[in-house]
Amino acid sequence: MKAALYEGKETIRIVDIPKPIPKADEVLVKIKYAGICGSDLEGYKTGLYPVPVVMGHEACGVIEEFGPNVKKWKVGDRVVINPVMPCGKCYWCLKGYTNICEAEFEGFGLFKNGGFTEYASVPASSLVPLPDTIPDKHGTVYDQIATGLLAVREGPFITGESAVVLGLGTIGQFLMQILKISGARKLIVIEKNKHRLEVAKKFNPDVALNKTIIGKVKGATERRGADFVFECTGRPAAINATSSLVRKGGTVVQVGVSDTPFEISYLPFIMNHNKIQCVYAYHQKDFEYAVELVAKKLIDPEPIVTKIISLDDIVEEGFQEAIKPDTKEIKIIVEP
Repeated sequence: MKAALYEGKETIRIVDIPKPIPKADEVLVKIKYAGICGSDLEGYKTGLYPVPVVMGHEACGVIEEFGPNVKKWKVGDRVVINPVMPCGKCYWCLKGYTNICEAEFEGFGLFKNGGFTEYASVPASSLVPLPDTIPDKHGTVYDQIATGLLAVREGPFITGESAVVLGLGTIGQFLMQILKISGARKLIVIEKNKHRLEVAKKFNPDVALNKTIIGKVKGATERRGADFVFECTGRPAAINATSSLVRKGGTVVQVGVSDTPFEISYLPFIMNHNKIQCVYAYHQKDFEYAVELVAKKLIDPEPIVTKIISLDDIVEEGFQEAIKPDTKEIKIIVEP
């Protein structure tokens, strides 16, 4: 079968690999769509991921075959793949932090072959039903929505408080929607890419800025600063800027990822009694709830999924397009 094989920094080749055979507890999924994630772009630009591997941890499809121990599913079922595959037995899993499992963490599309291919064999326990009311092209967004749900919960964000979302990539766009339905009193979004900012405006944030203007953030928050700042870019300058956007005693939730060391001034955070809460991935309940929110039309992926490409075009029209600072795309999905 055809697959896009990641082989290191800025190196992805279209190759033929064997079609997987599901093990006893696994299901063979015919991939319908797989999304290009911001972390995929980071791995592509930096060579961060282990190699070789088929990336694509945001995937949906149809069950074609399953192992003898699988009872819940049947051929033809539409499903979404939860790429977080914890062991359930290690110290962190038993503490409830399945998102940071240490033992036997497989990571679909990270450490084992993912969805940038025609078929994937995955544990049956990692599947979530895709309701008939949700179109296939909206089947790849639950990783990003679930990350936003964990970020809001771990904040913990409280209804009636103000929030800044800094960076409106896919996670930032969905996080903004989550904060809206969570009852944000004031919602301020900041994004320098004009195309992404225009998409965000469709969801009516209270303030939409194309750069960090501290005075406007303070003006919208009774001169205090926001109760919460959700940093979704991972850029050093943006991370440092959060100290000027959050109020005294407020919380910065770090969602964006950067693998590059950089200097940060902690003094403003310390003097203002701020909290910095980092979040990574999500839990199974977040992933399932993400699907439910879209099914109930409380979260709208339609303006976020901006482009569908073929597997053959994944480099030029996918990765190379998505890393452009002025790209008009938000979520690019791949059809094998």
